[in-house]
Amino acid sequence: MAETQNASPTASRPPYKDNDGNEITPIGKAFAGLLIIFFTFFSAFYLVGHWPDRIPGPKDNTTSLYTFRWFHVRLIDSLVDTSVRRQAVPPAVKGEIDSTQAKSDSAAGAMSPPVGDMPPPAQETAAPVVYAGSSDNLIHINTLLLIMVGVAGFLGSMIHLSASFTSYIGAGKFRKSWILWYCVKPFTAAALAIAVYFVFRGGFLNMSDDSSNINIYGLMTISILSGLFTDRTTLKLKEVFEVLFRPKDDRPDQLKNGGLKVTAVEAAPLEAGQSTVITLRGEKMDEGKVDISVGDDVIQNIERKPDSISFAYTLPETLKGQDTVLLSVKPENAVTGNSYPLKIKAVSAD
Repeated sequence: MAETQNASPTASRPPYKDNDGNEITPIGKAFAGLLIIFFTFFSAFYLVGHWPDRIPGPKDNTTSLYTFRWFHVRLIDSLVDTSVRRQAVPPAVKGEIDSTQAKSDSAAGAMSPPVGDMPPPAQETAAPVVYAGSSDNLIHINTLLLIMVGVAGFLGSMIHLSASFTSYIGAGKFRKSWILWYCVKPFTAAALAIAVYFVFRGGFLNMSDDSSNINIYGLMTISILSGLFTDRTTLKLKEVFEVLFRPKDDRPDQLKNGGLKVTAVEAAPLEAGQSTVITLRGEKMDEGKVDISVGDDVIQNIERKPDSISFAYTLPETLKGQDTVLLSVKPENAVTGNSYPLKIKAVSAD
């Protein structure tokens, strides 16, 4: 009775559930919804606010620097060095410079041809963007693209989270054990989008390292989709890694079909006249056809699972005097099979 009275009243209390079966309070729903809306809107707002006016072309002679201001990220064509300050000119020297300049202007006017003989004026062209401000307000194109890729991946993940959260709330299946997943997922998606960007810039998917050749709309699309489908993106990166770093196996007894692979054989010492269960452990054990034999006996009845193959075998009396018997495993289309020795229980002398 004392133990019952001292027990915590919340020790056996079931988790809170609303009328639909969700493990979240109405206040929690409203707070979670506001957080999802805020981070979705903020990531989209940040992406639009840092969208550059243009990407330098292959033949553009630019600085690859941008002015770093919200909704006014402009590519700079030329940069004026503001570290060199002009020295003050004395008044007397300044007067001489002004008089000399006036004389040169009057002489040039006297020597100028008549208006009718003047060549037609040149067509006006867009003036280059010249920046003479502080270098603290500048950002390089590579840094700008990294920031935008990470934010785009974050935005794609928020789209996925909003759809997942509303679906589970509507179905009455939301569980509080998934809260940490909702908190961590956007940041892992942003990191994954940056990783995919590095794969593209590394040339694995036929994109040049030159920033001027990047299609920013295509890059943002891939980044958002990477955050939206993080699981599939991770599997695709795994495929790329396996293709690039697949080892070459030159063993003469390797299995050519790349399917079934035995890693271990489990069996008690065989005894003549008694059935013994033999289990083969490995990978892809339920794929393709396989021929199994023990000694001269072909095994017909086998039980196959993804990670194991099991069968019962009775050692014949003719083999009870031997130490071992060979178990042969030959998958379909394999050049050769693999053999594994099975121990035979020693016969005690009477």
